[in-house]
Amino acid sequence: MAIRAQPVKALFSKAPRLVRDLSTKLGKQARLVMSGENTEVDKTVIEQLSDPLTHLIRNALDHGLETPEERIAVGKPAEGTIHLAAEHRSGRIIIEITDDGRGIDRKRVLEKAIEKGLVERGQSLSDEQIDMLIFAPGFSTAAALSDVSGRGVGMDVVRKNIQDVGGRVVVQSTPGAGSRFILSLPLTLAVMDGMLVAIGGERYVLPLTNIVESLRPAAHQARTLVNVGDVLTLRGEYIRLIPLFQLFGIRNAISDPTRGLVVVVETEGGDRIGLLVDELLGQQQVVIKSLDANFRPVEGISAATILGDGRVALILDVSAIRAMGERLQEGDPAAAAAAE
Repeated sequence: MAIRAQPVKALFSKAPRLVRDLSTKLGKQARLVMSGENTEVDKTVIEQLSDPLTHLIRNALDHGLETPEERIAVGKPAEGTIHLAAEHRSGRIIIEITDDGRGIDRKRVLEKAIEKGLVERGQSLSDEQIDMLIFAPGFSTAAALSDVSGRGVGMDVVRKNIQDVGGRVVVQSTPGAGSRFILSLPLTLAVMDGMLVAIGGERYVLPLTNIVESLRPAAHQARTLVNVGDVLTLRGEYIRLIPLFQLFGIRNAISDPTRGLVVVVETEGGDRIGLLVDELLGQQQVVIKSLDANFRPVEGISAATILGDGRVALILDVSAIRAMGERLQEGDPAAAAAAE
């Protein structure tokens, strides 16, 4: 793993020239601030990140930052700032591209999405859902076609490249204040430390970096709350309890938390959830195999590995499981169908 690790400095080194050339071409003033260049990541991830990062910086300059006149008119300094940062967090690498521009024009994005048939007219969407529409294939809000934007190629490529390496992209935007694109990627595509767990007759791998603790709860700790579902009370804190056997449709598994084990895990956002399993089989390093390349994407599963006895064990995606658990407890039929 040490041999494969490389600092993201090589990736970030292309950004200053890109910002300088493009800001001149667009008639804008932009300053690039970089941090965390020495953060190390798997060389394969770095190779896959080159195009997405270029697209996101071009997007920040073209769609995000305003012209000097527009910035001065709204009380901002004439020079805009693009911040490129990298850091390790919860066993993953987080790369953020932030600008202090105009933010995402949600009304315009929604109009374009309705025009392209991506959204039904009158359909109610949250701000986050509208922001994510910019990743739809062929989507563009550029008024005119240019060599910088307007071709509808870019943001969908960004999401695909990031998903190909087991990553996720999140958008946070405040109208008038700017946007932040957060890329969450695995540190390595080769090896990871995992905890092997048994659920019924199945085995799964939980990334060790996500695990906080494991326990067998007492009867008073596991309870069901109205409008929330199953929860675990742990040192005065309520933690959502997700029965994995129910989520993945596994038979002959332990359904009573007081007879099984609860593994408390932390998601990327810092939230904690409890996963109900039958038993812990032990910690081991596993070689990661892409499920997308060898089979197809499966919700709740980030990858797979081949165990020493030749059996395949699926590696769980904690953040996706949290979302699936919420839908399951809300009685969403789609979640129940996915479990089947």
